[in-house]
Amino acid sequence: MRVFTTVYNNWPGSYTYLFLLALWEGLAQLYPAVILPGPLESVRTLAALAHQGTLWPPLILSSQRLASGFGLSFLLGAGLGLAAGVHDKVFRLVSPAVTLLQAVPPVSWMLLAILWLGVQGGAQILVVTIALFPVFFFNSFQGIRQVPQDLLEMAAVFRVSRAKRIRDIVMPTLAPFWSAALTVNIGTGWKTIIMSELISGQTGIGAAMNTARIYLKTEEVMAWTVLVAVLGISLEALVRRLVKKNGAGGIVLKKRQRSGK
Repeated sequence: MRVFTTVYNNWPGSYTYLFLLALWEGLAQLYPAVILPGPLESVRTLAALAHQGTLWPPLILSSQRLASGFGLSFLLGAGLGLAAGVHDKVFRLVSPAVTLLQAVPPVSWMLLAILWLGVQGGAQILVVTIALFPVFFFNSFQGIRQVPQDLLEMAAVFRVSRAKRIRDIVMPTLAPFWSAALTVNIGTGWKTIIMSELISGQTGIGAAMNTARIYLKTEEVMAWTVLVAVLGISLEALVRRLVKKNGAGGIVLKKRQRSGK
């Protein structure tokens, strides 16, 4: 009993995953593998794909596209969000365009991006950038608006350097907003990149899943799905762990503790 309690305290979601796995296995017993392969068969197929060498090229390519789109969306979204938070004119100018981006479904952007950029990778990166951009924009906008102005004014009176003001006042305030945006966008980014590759049908995990679907290799489709889900959950857990470890203002507090202040 103590073991179960320890496991629950350290990994409270573990029993939920075990229940879902048991439910998956139970449903798989009711249907043939071509309809719903079981967890064990999916993992074996994933291992076989890795052994054959057909797992890594799509995984690497999709990861590179996701990283590129993620980085671009963060730079553009955070940059414009901060500018909009500081200057009302920028917000009034940019906000309607960002709202429009949110209103248009990603699949529409995907079809347009294929027409504009082809199917070799640029389209997928563009769609991920557009899909993730609004979250970074609005979180950055809200974060910079929450920066305590009285502390900034006090720091200016005492002639604290601009770099120190940004490091000790602005960044700790922005940290929880950026952390929330990162957590949300990790899962959204994976889903968007897979969907865009599936539509383009050329390269990447989405294309591999589409090919497996055409040849009725349901176990491969499920294997890729399991891989993407595990990667998404792991990255999200990593972000949450980093946020919990540092937290808002945590970096500044540690620096002060090390300096003895």
